[in-house]
Amino acid sequence: MKILDVPEETWQLRSGLNVYLRPLQSTDLALHWGLFYRCSRQSLFQRFFQLPDCQKITDADVERFTNFDRSRELAITAVQYPSQVEELGVVRLAHLGGGSAEFALIVADPWHRQGLGRKLLEKAIEVARFQGLQSLEGYVLSSNQPMLKLCRRLGFEVSYADGFYEVQLALNGSAN
Repeated sequence: MKILDVPEETWQLRSGLNVYLRPLQSTDLALHWGLFYRCSRQSLFQRFFQLPDCQKITDADVERFTNFDRSRELAITAVQYPSQVEELGVVRLAHLGGGSAEFALIVADPWHRQGLGRKLLEKAIEVARFQGLQSLEGYVLSSNQPMLKLCRRLGFEVSYADGFYEVQLALNGSAN
C-alpha cells in the first residue's frame, strides 16, 4: 500500500471541531500514546479484543503502531486542526494478499457519536478502492453494536463466528 496515495483532508465533527485526516507518521509516537489514554477500557477492549487498559499497552506496542511496514499497511489519523496536538482516532489497513485488506478502527471516547468513526471508515474504503483492492474486512465483538450498525450502513456483509462478527465489504466487484 502506498502511504502517499492517502489524500489529506480537513473535516468538521458534528460538534463543530475541525479535524485533519492524514497518514499516521513514525514521528506521531507521543500523539498516538495520547489517543490510547483518551480511550476507555471498553473502547480499548473493543479494538484489541484483549487489552483492559492502557497499563497493558507498552512502548514497544505504540512504536509498532507508528513504525509499521508501509508497503503492506497504512494508517489514517484524525487530529485536531489546525493545532494537530491531539489525535482523536485512527483507522488502519493491512494488506492480506489476494486483493483483500483488514481494517481496524478506534476513536477516543470524547469524540464518540460525532461522525468521526464513519468518516475514518469511509476514508479507508476510499483508499482501499484507490489501491485496487477487491475487499475490505474486519472483526467486531458482539458487544460493539455501534460498530456493527456502522458497518451495516456502509454496506458490509456481517456474519457471526466464535463470539465475534466478521464484516466484509466487496470493492470493485465481488469480494474474495
